[in-house]
Amino acid sequence: MQLSEFTYIFLALCVPFFAYIVKSTEPKKGFSILFSTVIAMNIFLYMDKFSYLGAVFLVIYLNLFKKVEKQYLLILSFISFTIGAYGLVGESLFKATLPIMMVSSVFSLMMIGHWFLVDPTIKREGMKNIALFSTYLSVGISILVFFGLYENSSSLFNLISINMLNNIIIFLYISSALLSFGSYKSLQEKSYTGVMASTGLSYLSLIVSMGASGTLILSI
Repeated sequence: MQLSEFTYIFLALCVPFFAYIVKSTEPKKGFSILFSTVIAMNIFLYMDKFSYLGAVFLVIYLNLFKKVEKQYLLILSFISFTIGAYGLVGESLFKATLPIMMVSSVFSLMMIGHWFLVDPTIKREGMKNIALFSTYLSVGISILVFFGLYENSSSLFNLISINMLNNIIIFLYISSALLSFGSYKSLQEKSYTGVMASTGLSYLSLIVSMGASGTLILSI
């Protein structure tokens, strides 16, 4: 899988987290403009009609931001980008979804954490739930790797054995889980510094999860 394909799927999988963040934390429209712009960059990664359609739904969503029906537009955008992703990578999308979703969840947590530093009046509950989701997902993927449900080949990593490669991937995912859980615990602190600590930990978790997911996808 090429980097552009990885990035396309990663941005597409950010849409569900984006929808949940808007519903649970109720940030101002500026956050939606920022996140929509980031996700809409998919049109440059894969110039396909479904990519354009997904971006159009994001634009309509922003124009109907004060309407209750706006969430449906994010659903339509996600469906469009998902179809585009399948057209881009085919059936390998199914194997890649969980590892890349891990990166998308941590990135979304980082995004809303940064926005909290701009607007500390937003709710924290949604941020906590995404941090917990990232923790559970990371642990879950490491278990799948441990039991061999992701069949690895070390052909791309000739210097190490398959068992060693599995151990590295598991270690990275467990590390990401600990960092995400640390982010969750930091959000329980009522002070402003708690969110600052959570955002910093989400940065580290993002880096580690990208390493874990990137290595896993390259090796399957």
